[in-house]
Amino acid sequence: MDKVNKLLRDGFSLIDSAQFQIGRTQISLADIIQLIIFFILILFTTIYFNTFLKKRGLKRLIIDQGSRYITANLISYSIGTFLFLLILQLTGFNLSVLAVIGGGLGLGIGIGLQDIARNFISGITVLMERRIKIGDFIQFEDIEGYIKEISTRAVILQLKDGASMVIPNYQFVENKIKNYSHENYWSTLIIPIGIAYGTDTVLLTETLLLAAYSEDHVLQEPPAQIIFRGFGNNALDIELWVAIQNHHIFFKEEIISTLLFTIEHQLQENNITVAFPQRDIWIRNSEFLQGMLPRNIRKSEELQSSHPQMISEEVNIASQAKEKISIINGFKNNKYFSSLSKPEIRKFIEIGQVYFLGKSEMLFVEGDKGDAFYIVLSGELEVFTEKLDKTLSVLHPGDFFGEISLMLGIPRTASIKALTDTRLFSIKHQYFEKLLQNNAEFSEIIMQTLERYQEELSDRKKELEEKGLLTSQENQINMISWIRRRFKQIFNL
Repeated sequence: MDKVNKLLRDGFSLIDSAQFQIGRTQISLADIIQLIIFFILILFTTIYFNTFLKKRGLKRLIIDQGSRYITANLISYSIGTFLFLLILQLTGFNLSVLAVIGGGLGLGIGIGLQDIARNFISGITVLMERRIKIGDFIQFEDIEGYIKEISTRAVILQLKDGASMVIPNYQFVENKIKNYSHENYWSTLIIPIGIAYGTDTVLLTETLLLAAYSEDHVLQEPPAQIIFRGFGNNALDIELWVAIQNHHIFFKEEIISTLLFTIEHQLQENNITVAFPQRDIWIRNSEFLQGMLPRNIRKSEELQSSHPQMISEEVNIASQAKEKISIINGFKNNKYFSSLSKPEIRKFIEIGQVYFLGKSEMLFVEGDKGDAFYIVLSGELEVFTEKLDKTLSVLHPGDFFGEISLMLGIPRTASIKALTDTRLFSIKHQYFEKLLQNNAEFSEIIMQTLERYQEELSDRKKELEEKGLLTSQENQINMISWIRRRFKQIFNL
């Protein structure tokens, strides 16, 4: 035992006696070992404190995870550095030695850590500006993914294939980043479609919008749009713009694929042709070439010419397909909109939305504000009054309702409930108002149409008067003036 103690004393004496000359300062091997021990203890303490701040200490004070992480790093590293210097001072360690070592290694460390310092400052800049944050879906160059973590050195990007990509922070300060999640809760998907020349663009608009709203991930607001890009070499260049929530953008390829399948099916249903590259060939002396054709081809052409009903059947199929779409017919069959041209109807269709009601679900009740009008696309609706406990009518596909309440600001005079699963086309007040404000001719056409039905509208005016919803000035003016004033007042014209 004495030999072991003597051996330990000799070892410690040797360690303590080992001296190194650094400039004019001497440092012992014991000092170096002491420095390493203190460094390890403070390092583990700093890591534990850092984890505590991230998970618990700052969770209530700083909700944003990225800001919380960087704040925890700054606090823990600063405290760790302070404790390290404090303990060295209290234990009598010569801090001038650190100055000598720092002076000797400063240049080399500065060069080696310049990228770390650059990323650290960039990380603070990113978190303070809050241009990107954890959970955002971004596009960096040709890479897309969710921001999983923002650390003091790098941003961790979660890719769709399950892998993670580490991108240095300075890249997000110095380069262009497309952030799908910044401020807005929705993002736009753009689907280009080439349509054959000669296609009815009103029918096309309706078909594409109905196909878009049949996809569950497509938002009703902002409404989908049809953009006519121009006349291409072989097609009408059309784009379908739809909005989806930002947390679905990760699956945009799947959503676009589903939409394309639906669009292709709807286009076939309505005999709308997707364009493809083609060339027309004009042949001179076609009678001479006709005689040179094989007999089976000539016979086929003669059979087709002798049966013109084959062509008429194709025309009938196309016309039947148009009749299946009820939005256009709904406008044409409504007396207040029947004078609109097809291009004008297309503008109404473009600002509309599609709603789905389950069986027995209420659309609105008597007395509600008239903020939209509707066309029944499928299913049945019951129109009833609760006061009289009576069914007034049943609405079927193609029926148009709610237009008077919307255009004159009249409360609903009856309640409506879905008798079956029902799909409705609707135009809300805010979009109808915007369309009228941007198209003065629409306003005049509709006001002139309303003036033709003074007797019908006089009953609505009496209802407003009985409910005390008319001013004394409105009561005194004639019917035509009241219609115009009311219409302009409702839509701020």
